[in-house]
Amino acid sequence: MLRRIAWGSLWRSPRARSLAALACVAVMLVSVNIIAAQFLPQRFDLTAERLYTLSPGTRQTLARIDEPITLRFYYSTRLGETVPSYGVYAHRVRELLDQYVAAAHGKIRLEVYDPQPFSAIEDRAVAFGLQAVPLNAQGEQVYFGLAGTNSTDDERTIPFFAPQRERLLEYDLTRLVHTLAVPKRTVVGLISSLPLAGDPIAALQGEASRPMAVLQQLRQLDDVKMLPSALDAIPAGTDVLMLVHPQKLPAKTLFAIDQFVQNGGKALIFVDPYSEMQARGGPADMAVDSDLEPLFKAWGVRLEPNTVAADRRDARRVVVPTGAGGGKPLPYVAWLDLKDGELNRDDPITASLSSVTVASAGIIEPLSGATTTFEPLITTSPDAMKLPVDKVAGFPDVVGLLIHFKPTGMRYTLAAHITGPAETAFPDGPPKAAATPGKPAATPAKPAAPPAKTSEFTAKSAGPINVVVVADTDMLDDRAWAQSQDFFGRQVVAPLADNADFVANAIDVLSGGEELIGLRSRGSSVRPFEVVERIQRAADDRYAAKEHALEQKLKATQAKLRDLTTGAPAKADANTPLSPEQAKTVEQFRTDLLATRRALRRVREAQRQDIEQLKAILEFCDIALVPIVVALAAIVLGLTRRRRWRRRPSSALA
Repeated sequence: MLRRIAWGSLWRSPRARSLAALACVAVMLVSVNIIAAQFLPQRFDLTAERLYTLSPGTRQTLARIDEPITLRFYYSTRLGETVPSYGVYAHRVRELLDQYVAAAHGKIRLEVYDPQPFSAIEDRAVAFGLQAVPLNAQGEQVYFGLAGTNSTDDERTIPFFAPQRERLLEYDLTRLVHTLAVPKRTVVGLISSLPLAGDPIAALQGEASRPMAVLQQLRQLDDVKMLPSALDAIPAGTDVLMLVHPQKLPAKTLFAIDQFVQNGGKALIFVDPYSEMQARGGPADMAVDSDLEPLFKAWGVRLEPNTVAADRRDARRVVVPTGAGGGKPLPYVAWLDLKDGELNRDDPITASLSSVTVASAGIIEPLSGATTTFEPLITTSPDAMKLPVDKVAGFPDVVGLLIHFKPTGMRYTLAAHITGPAETAFPDGPPKAAATPGKPAATPAKPAAPPAKTSEFTAKSAGPINVVVVADTDMLDDRAWAQSQDFFGRQVVAPLADNADFVANAIDVLSGGEELIGLRSRGSSVRPFEVVERIQRAADDRYAAKEHALEQKLKATQAKLRDLTTGAPAKADANTPLSPEQAKTVEQFRTDLLATRRALRRVREAQRQDIEQLKAILEFCDIALVPIVVALAAIVLGLTRRRRWRRRPSSALA
């Protein structure tokens, strides 16, 4: 009886009821997690870029697996224990691999190994070609890589999961699975006047020369074949023809390209009104422009000659030397970082890209009356204008271009997808062979007749042509979009923009495969400060001219002061004092110098004023606002509860 009364009084205690409620909540949470793990395997990804969701391209690749694939994940736990950041990254890799296994429905088998020094597992990792990284001064080596094999003993590896490529983790994994699941590789025929495959002159001189990162990434999935600039026909079996900066191509090569496209071949073409890459490595009088005017005309597109696109809103910031001997970052309107609003989200080539960088890019436009469809892929913003090539050649005046910038309010197309029916650029058939220099052309025995149209000649495309035209070649340069870093003797490319992804996407779409598009540009967890960039652009527009004038005045004053204090006494003894007039003039120049420096300092402070105000507001919100809101809520809640407790006795007496 006493025990029954004790339990009853205990249950009537508010504290006991609260503890029981907390215990019930804990049991419910554990139960819900167990049930969800068993019956709801899917996860909810709330990140803006969907960083933890398998892309449609990955799922399509996994669905195409016909024969089992084995993935062997080699990870030394000592690495994560010593460097915790690697442990976190390894956990993410393992989670993503588990998702691959689940989505493949038994077609992928995952094996996880922890290689120990001098063990059989370490020997196997070395045999696969995985990279060993020294962990400490004692030379202890650790592994963090992946090896994949299929039923035909094909092998593909990721030697080491470098943190610099974390944003491309899914791409690297799916690329490995794709190459094991789909043995057929797209054949890309490449004609280039730029050293994409490496600088041959540097190689002859014994210097290190490696292919550009764009070509390296392309070769990981596709079979790239270098073609000469003079050929009679595009080799059979070529899936996509890639032309980079075609210059002075002979007529027979132009005809071969024309017929390749007319007969259903796909082409990716990079032309440029001013190739900075070529200008940087060639003589001053070298022609650095390229065009395919006769073919473009037949395809209904035109490259504006001697014209580059300038954009103030998307301009990349460069460091411009100042009079004080330092440098100041300013937007250079000919180097563009094009983001969401300038990338076509309806075309699979650019649908998933985050940003593309170009340098001194040209402008392409459709011809009136063309039978083809002109679909822009990359454009400028409306805050753009046209510039003559000579304004950006050599050493451009960054400040002057910004001061005299006059936007037209129009978007200019930098890359486009051309499709639809088209006629040949050679209506009279194959061009005649050029006569050999010094040798007269053969005299025809019969009167001249129209050239015979062979059965191989196609005057009009049987189906729609499929061509992508890009008015910039500098976007392929490593400097434009990537940073190459040495990682224990191995070069790791860390992309800053999606230029290589654009090329790879275009090749995939043109060749008919769209499976790998969605996973290439998963976005970055680094979010740009768009408001800050907009404030900085507005400040540059307001103060650039004034700052430029003050810097010029500062330079002139410094020059006059230097001439007066060092140049004037050149005739006399170095110890000869200055005359009163000279001393007064020197003092006046020094006063002007200090005043100019103060004015310049005020201008630069004004440029940062709006950003500093925004920074102060954000710091207040992050540091003080939340505690203040919580404190106010606690005060209101406390006062409310106190008021209720005061009312309880009166209501009970009533």
